[in-house]
Amino acid sequence: MKIKVKLLSCGILLVPFLALSQVTPPPKDTIPKKVTDSLAKIDSTSLVKKDTAVKDTVVVIDTVVAAKKNCYSEWIDVFRARGSKTVPDGMQQVVIALKDNETCRCFMGQIEVSGGKIKPPLYFEKESGEYHQVSIMGKKLDPAFIGSLTPDELLSVKNGMSVVFRTTDQEYGRLFFYKFINKSAESDKEAPSPDELLK
Repeated sequence: MKIKVKLLSCGILLVPFLALSQVTPPPKDTIPKKVTDSLAKIDSTSLVKKDTAVKDTVVVIDTVVAAKKNCYSEWIDVFRARGSKTVPDGMQQVVIALKDNETCRCFMGQIEVSGGKIKPPLYFEKESGEYHQVSIMGKKLDPAFIGSLTPDELLSVKNGMSVVFRTTDQEYGRLFFYKFINKSAESDKEAPSPDELLK
């Protein structure tokens, strides 16, 4: 008798749980089609579906605001796409890109390179063609930023660019050694199909 009562009470407790665990898929006509990456789109995209059982449904997938490219972004994109030759020792021409939350400005300048490392001071070029040290321009590196990197990391030149640095004005910047950029982008070789490759 005790076993029957236990089985009956277990059955009563489990029936609602088992009944709720059965999930039925929604009808095929209410499932939206495959959504592609919306970051590649400039305008906002919406999916409108009319169903006879349900009123019109609007699902907003994503909104992307097209931002105007700034000089920093343009230079970084070109260097990443094309790559760069090794920057040789000597006084080298650079593009100095400085940006903060609202603006981005790029200037012409020069800096010495020795053994693949930047050798301060940095010089800004004036409209007259003269060069002035960055300290005269009032720009200094943030001490907290300097302390966060080793001297080798701070002064290194990789792929024709300096590391991203931060000034005391909370501007971020980078030096681009534009004379050593490769002439054209070299694309990666695509792999053949497995059938062709594994003959």
